[in-house]
Order: sequence, then structure tokens, then C-alpha cells
Amino acid sequence: MASRADLSAPLAAAAGDLVRIAHELWQRGLVQGTSGNLSARLDDGSVLITPTGCAFARLTPGDLVHLAPDGTARGEGHPSVERPLHLAAYRARPDVRFVVHTHPVFCTVWACRGQLFPRDTVAANESLAPMAWTPFHPSGSVALADAVAAALAGGAPLALMENHGLIAAHADIDTAFVQTDLAEACAEVAYYAALWGPRA
Repeated sequence: MASRADLSAPLAAAAGDLVRIAHELWQRGLVQGTSGNLSARLDDGSVLITPTGCAFARLTPGDLVHLAPDGTARGEGHPSVERPLHLAAYRARPDVRFVVHTHPVFCTVWACRGQLFPRDTVAANESLAPMAWTPFHPSGSVALADAVAAALAGGAPLALMENHGLIAAHADIDTAFVQTDLAEACAEVAYYAALWGPRA
């Protein structure tokens, strides 16, 4: 486990950031049950990642799993099944320090429709970062990791995964959180606007 008395300051700081954002994601309803996973990349190339089967509401620093730069777990704990996705994102984007993967309801609805949601609002056009699309691949698969890495390599910090959910990758974890929250709000507005149909 990651939270021990001998934790280095950078590792402890990253753990604190991940736990704080996990709780905020839960409070905002952007994750449900034991869905979603988060990670942070440290200066030495190692990665701190959430464990498999853990509800964000109850996440503690001691639950986090420390991965060596090659992705192998250091010490105890079972990393998220999406470990390949996180590692691939870091390989594709040297500037990225945090990866936030969630299953927000309205973003996931659009993912199940097989398309990005329309950007018809001021918020979607002026504040929401560019979003890429990735076709469906099974959770935890190398194919999914490669598809997301390719999407992020194009420069977009957000990617919507078909039949799956959303990923936000950024140098700043608070920005990744805000973009996740904003993406869900924009997806919800687009959903209800689509229900009304074209303007008269």
C-alpha cells in the first residue's frame, strides 16, 4: 500500500490529490459503485493508481497502488484493471501528470449512441476542451489502451470511449476534474436538447 510513514513527499502529495479528487467525483455523481479509476505520474516515472473494486467515496491513501515505471506493482494491492490505459496515456503524452477515468451518466449515454455530443452551448464551445472519440474495446485490454493513447496523442485532453465512459488527461488534476464535470454538464444539456428535436 502507498500510505506509510516512509512515503516521500511527492508520493504523499500525489496520494492526497487522488483521494481528494476521488471524493469530489463521488460527490458530484460522476462515478457510481466501484466504477472509475485515477492515477498520477511522479517525476521518477512511477505511477500511483487506484485499486480495483474500490468505491471512490471510501478511497484512502492506503488503498492506492504504487507502480514502477514499467507498470509492475510495488508492494501490496491490486491496481485497477485499466492499468494499461493509464500507462498508455502517459506514454502518449509526456506532459500529462494525471489521468481521470469516469463513467458519467450523460457522457456514457452519448458513448452508447456511438457519437460525441453536439457542442451547441457557450460552455461547450468556449470552456470545454477538445474531445476525441475512441471505438469500443473491452475494459482493461491493450486494444483499448492503444486506442485511447492514439486519441490523446492527437492533442485532445478528453476522450469519449464507445459504450464505456470518459477519460481526462492533464498536467493538473483540478483541471482534469473540472473538465470531467463540465463535459458531463454539456452532455446532459445536449441530451435534453436532442429530446426536444430541431428548433421551430
